[in-house]
Amino acid sequence: MIYYLVSKKHTYTVKRWIEYYPELLKGRLRILPYPKCHGTVPEGTFIFSDVERLSPSGTRKASRLLERLHSAGCNTLNHPSHSLRRYDLQKSLRNDFRVFRADEVPDDLRYPVFLRVENDHEGSQTDLLHDSESYRAARKKLPDSLVVEFLDTRSEDGYYRKYSSFRIGKRIIPRHVLFSRDWLVKKPDCIDDATIREELEYLENSPHEADLREIFDIAKIGFGRIDYSIHEGRIQTWEINSNPMLSAPRNGQPSESYLKRIAVHEWGARAINEALLELNVGQESRKVRLGISRTLRPESRFTI
Repeated sequence: MIYYLVSKKHTYTVKRWIEYYPELLKGRLRILPYPKCHGTVPEGTFIFSDVERLSPSGTRKASRLLERLHSAGCNTLNHPSHSLRRYDLQKSLRNDFRVFRADEVPDDLRYPVFLRVENDHEGSQTDLLHDSESYRAARKKLPDSLVVEFLDTRSEDGYYRKYSSFRIGKRIIPRHVLFSRDWLVKKPDCIDDATIREELEYLENSPHEADLREIFDIAKIGFGRIDYSIHEGRIQTWEINSNPMLSAPRNGQPSESYLKRIAVHEWGARAINEALLELNVGQESRKVRLGISRTLRPESRFTI
């Protein structure tokens, strides 16, 4: 059994995936919101996702749970206390841009910059801020946000490319390349035969696998998705999401973008499912205690 520990509000990331592949994953992958971590369950692999959204008390409780599971011989991925969040990861890498908290912005801040929340995955909260005056105005509205120096990773063809790869256990799985004319790349808005061909080559060749494995190791992340670009031949890591969407939404009528890139999605689905099934280890007859008792007061449980 694979247990996917996740914040209650963000179960959709993996719930949709199970709905897409019920014949493959039903009975093998169970979603376990942190507040429901109590009682005993069969032995298995435990993925601690959404570590960046855990409250300080939730982080401590989740860490104690992980140590208990590890001592019982269970396989665990991601450590609630040791896995690096966005800020700490950026400080640990050699990116060509810098990230600062509000109280540490240096005099030599390189404009333009933008602001973003430290523990979400919504991207920039602002447009590019080109001078100190616009930065100070934005900071008044968003006092606790990170300030990120903009790095122009646009290629000679005019495209910004956002690469994404998963780590699932021991495997690095390239997921997609999104092409855009906009610096903030959230979806593919440039799709043609050439970009689809380049994206499939990325999936098939996984050209950055060794470097990505090193970055995941630095982050102490065993399950997650890294988003990055290339600048002057070097990987520039934007973030690692410990609770990523496994697939583009395809509820109802598939979008034109989805249909154009169907080969990309099918390739990724096969690789992700293979990697998940490799995690499906453990003796169903053995039970492990999750350790968050139903009888504890509400404030003693996990909070997200």
